[in-house]
Amino acid sequence: MQKTDKKVLLNNTIMMYLLSIAKLVIPLISLPYLTNVLTKDCYGSIAFVKSIITYMQILVDFGFLLSATKDIVLLIKYGKNPNKEIGNTLYAQLILCIVAVIAMLVCCFCFDILRGYELYSFLSLLTVLLSVFLFEYVFKAYEQMGKIAIRYVLMKVLALILTLIFVKNDGDIYLIPIFDIISSLIAVVLVIFQLKKLNVKIDFSIKRIKEGWVALRKSFVYFISNFASTAFSALNTLIIGIYLSKSDVADWSVALQIVGAVHALYTPIINSVFPTMVRTRNLKTIHKIMALYMPLILVGCVAVWFLGDWGVNLVFGEEYINTAKILKILIPLLIFSFPAMLYGWPCLGAINKQKMNTISTIIGACVQTFGVICLILFGWFNIFTVSIVRSITEFVLCAMRVGVVYKNKKLFVKPPDLENEKPDLENEKEPIS
Repeated sequence: MQKTDKKVLLNNTIMMYLLSIAKLVIPLISLPYLTNVLTKDCYGSIAFVKSIITYMQILVDFGFLLSATKDIVLLIKYGKNPNKEIGNTLYAQLILCIVAVIAMLVCCFCFDILRGYELYSFLSLLTVLLSVFLFEYVFKAYEQMGKIAIRYVLMKVLALILTLIFVKNDGDIYLIPIFDIISSLIAVVLVIFQLKKLNVKIDFSIKRIKEGWVALRKSFVYFISNFASTAFSALNTLIIGIYLSKSDVADWSVALQIVGAVHALYTPIINSVFPTMVRTRNLKTIHKIMALYMPLILVGCVAVWFLGDWGVNLVFGEEYINTAKILKILIPLLIFSFPAMLYGWPCLGAINKQKMNTISTIIGACVQTFGVICLILFGWFNIFTVSIVRSITEFVLCAMRVGVVYKNKKLFVKPPDLENEKPDLENEKEPIS
């Protein structure tokens, strides 16, 4: 990499790690607090809502955090103005917001576990709808990860402080999404000023709403990949909520949130390296990252195996001891998820093999779904067997993506085919100001 590339990547990685520290620390504060002040059944219902919200967020994002980021990076690279692309993406996401509201209505009608939690569900959904106006893909494309990190920390710390002060029992749970809404509104105001500093003026003409549908079509392959990947986590929570008890949902959810906190340590390097790989296609960067991080991950997994019971009992209480057992079964997931993520979009997206990334995710989702169906049919379905299937699925996903990358490794050493990579700009003539 050029020195400037290294500097940008290092700066973005540092900021993403600051973001990940926040994503790690804040849940580790709020999670044990909520498990102690709320009944386990109430927490289980909240966890079930959160699994639905995960689907809603993926629906509204629709892969634009990858597809729009890539398109804007290439627009900037070719000296074109990205304002129309941003406007198209915003149109598309507003359409998806309507779909999300309808989907939540259906969920509240269909799932018994949501009875009495309808208001909580829609308040939680509102936070997802507000995320449309954070334009995270714009800041990623401009490689300004610091703005994303600072904004996230401000949002979550504010919501956390308010939660710790005011949420004391099951009757206060509606305050949790309300605090998230307040922090999101503040973040939207910050985004307005940050976009102005980037000289970004969103082209949002009602005459161009058709192009919003075009943006949806372009990003569909990314959406399918992200949606399929939820079969590895959120779908399991939904099925557990249907077939098992609220207590099981709570145990599974706490384990997944701990895994999510670990993944928060993986995400910064994935986010920061993606724009760099789009520009440079340097596979040696991936090799260096693997050599640096994998030993640390293995040490962390050893700690989970030997200290998991003690840690869970200390933080969450004895009634959540099954969570420690789940975490031990999920150790392979922690190991294989990092290379699966690193060899995913940063590698396959950079060489225009995003379809292969999506196919690998769909196959992984099918393996996961098939495994869960077999568990149900044979009467083996419980939170521990689901954990085993989940770890097996992650290995399959990782193996497929690594295989595709090395099968196409020559594409990483060839100079980019600028003509084929060039985005559709036939209507875009205005240079970047």
